[in-house]
Amino acid sequence: MPPRIFARGDRLEDGHYTVLEEIGVGGMGVVYHCRDELLLRDVAIKMLLPSLMADKKNLDVFKEEARLAAQLDHPNIVTVFDIGAEPKNGRDHHFVAMEYLPGGNMAARVTQGPLPLEHCLNWMKQLAAGLSFAHKRGVVHQDIKADNIFITNEGDLKIGDFGLARLLVGRVYLNSSTKGMGTPAYMSPELCRGEQQDHRSDIYSMGILFFEMCTGQLPFRAQGMIEMAMKHTNAPVPSAKRLNAEIPEVLDRVVKRMMAKQPDDRYKSMTDVLGIVDDLIFELRVARMGLSPRTTMKRDLSISESDAPDSQTLPAVEQKVPPVDGAPNPLTKAVEPDKHAVRNRDQPLIKKGERGEEVFITGVPSFITTPKSTPTFKDKPVVPERDLTPVKTNAGEPAIWTAPTRGPIGWSASAVISQDEKLIYVGSTDGRLYAFDAQNGNPTFNFDADAPILTTPIVLDGKLLLSDSGGKTQALDPTSGELIWSWEGASPVVASPVIAGKAVVVCDRQGQVTALDIRFGRRLWHFNALDAIVAAPRVHGDSLYFGTRGGHVYSIAAHTGKLNWKYVADGRIVSTPSASVDTVYVGTQGGVYFALDAEAGRLIWEYPTYSPILRSGVIVFTSVMFASENKWLYCCEKYSGTIKWKAPLKGAPAGALETVGASVICTSKDGWLEGFDTATGKPRFQRFLHKQIDSQPLIVKDKVYLGTVDGEVNCFELVL
Repeated sequence: MPPRIFARGDRLEDGHYTVLEEIGVGGMGVVYHCRDELLLRDVAIKMLLPSLMADKKNLDVFKEEARLAAQLDHPNIVTVFDIGAEPKNGRDHHFVAMEYLPGGNMAARVTQGPLPLEHCLNWMKQLAAGLSFAHKRGVVHQDIKADNIFITNEGDLKIGDFGLARLLVGRVYLNSSTKGMGTPAYMSPELCRGEQQDHRSDIYSMGILFFEMCTGQLPFRAQGMIEMAMKHTNAPVPSAKRLNAEIPEVLDRVVKRMMAKQPDDRYKSMTDVLGIVDDLIFELRVARMGLSPRTTMKRDLSISESDAPDSQTLPAVEQKVPPVDGAPNPLTKAVEPDKHAVRNRDQPLIKKGERGEEVFITGVPSFITTPKSTPTFKDKPVVPERDLTPVKTNAGEPAIWTAPTRGPIGWSASAVISQDEKLIYVGSTDGRLYAFDAQNGNPTFNFDADAPILTTPIVLDGKLLLSDSGGKTQALDPTSGELIWSWEGASPVVASPVIAGKAVVVCDRQGQVTALDIRFGRRLWHFNALDAIVAAPRVHGDSLYFGTRGGHVYSIAAHTGKLNWKYVADGRIVSTPSASVDTVYVGTQGGVYFALDAEAGRLIWEYPTYSPILRSGVIVFTSVMFASENKWLYCCEKYSGTIKWKAPLKGAPAGALETVGASVICTSKDGWLEGFDTATGKPRFQRFLHKQIDSQPLIVKDKVYLGTVDGEVNCFELVL
């Protein structure tokens, strides 16, 4: 075992990286979980064995291969950020900094037995896509094995250690703690024979891994390296279907061909494998859902921009923030829905309140009662001035500190924290953005946006970005609140903006999607959905996903705004989609949660809850979790939609779900903070906050920052 080189708290490259913990030891060296202090992100640093770097040729190979690996920009390949060397004890310790993936690797998963068929096929597709991408760019891995396949928090796969395997040519290890190049269980026959390898050796090793995923065991077992090499070279390939009857015959044949003894008898490329696996996934989905090809084509629409729907007239009201279906309007008051009311599906239900104001009553999360002394809302509401001095709570009170604003905080106006974690920012319906000290709640500054704020700000690249219901998007200095630039749109913004590369993307109630340059606020591209967007879009890779009030789900290119596909759902969409590499998940106000193929927009599965789904779900490894207004938390298998568990909530969900460790966190409108085990759904903790809530909590380490309906920002301790 390689000796420990660095300890917790050590700094690398003059403070560029801080070591947090050692997370793994292998045949190439030691892996550390580190903090990139310049870009403020977690990274994994693989510190290579000094013996590997003793030879200058190895050092040259390391640098060249790391550069090649850094060019492999693919969602199923671990991203390489940096290479460097840190001197210690009289020698240079060379390392590579890469994406930090805390979800473990495939080796830990396959020991639990065979994967469910649909999950197995989807993971095979991801691995085939990643390896095919690398091969097309002339990069051969040479060390495909379960230990080098990493799992993200969203349950996607990434192939690691590209470009590093060549350092271990000729080094075959028998010790399970030093698995390097030529790990016996995955060696190709040509490697065993000492012959030249190419991309087809990777195909063989991937075939071994596919067999392992299908059956939960390796195809060959041996007492030592020589016996294992003989089996790779001469033993017939066993049938995966004999070990797992659920495996289709065609998949069994695919795995056997990938593991052919002679390279010429294997597939010519991983692209061929990818096409077959993709077809199997599609056929399995159609069979599971009982859909004919005609039905599937009818439900799943891929259109061009010229096929976009006709514009729908939004209801005209006197308020500065028009009522939004499913979204709370802080300037109206709560009323009970009329069970006998009849309405058009495409129009919100509006009725007159006590003073003649228009009150929205359909799909209301948690309304905020307007004081009786407040006049009609032709401008910002008149709210009595309040003392903004932080309130120190007593020992028995639940909050660490409480800081008031002058207006309700709700819908998507959640708190965010500065990059140095010293300031908390939150927008209020009084039209101001507030900055508070994260430790004690002391006010630092507030910025008057001159329009109610229903969105969450963004902190990035030394700027604080904010959109308001007046249609403006503005960039502020995050330390002083001084205005840097301002861009004015044509319609109210109630959906929080998001970052896509170096652009901030803003969606409004007319369906306009606009990308602005973060530096100057200049418009980069524009897309018109012609339908109200009331929830933040989701950026994943180079795609931007969002839903509309009319029930359409869009996928557009995040860097150009070009339409990828559109899907027509059965119900209004007022929540932010969740996304992984291959799947998009979203709920409707009609109570259906469904999954779409991220590439083509085809329906994969749907789960009815019979109650509105107004808030975003969360993906945790192999599961997707979501909550509905009937006070239930659901957990489904991410690729089939099969229910794993459901748990009762204390109240209707107030914000998007969050995850902390092995817990999924949900806040309810009447003030409950609850945590559930992500694997079983069993309650892990429950806490009553004595606050009415309508926004998403911000969880930072052991603290929860939460805006409330009465206009306060509270800091609570999170005790798991």
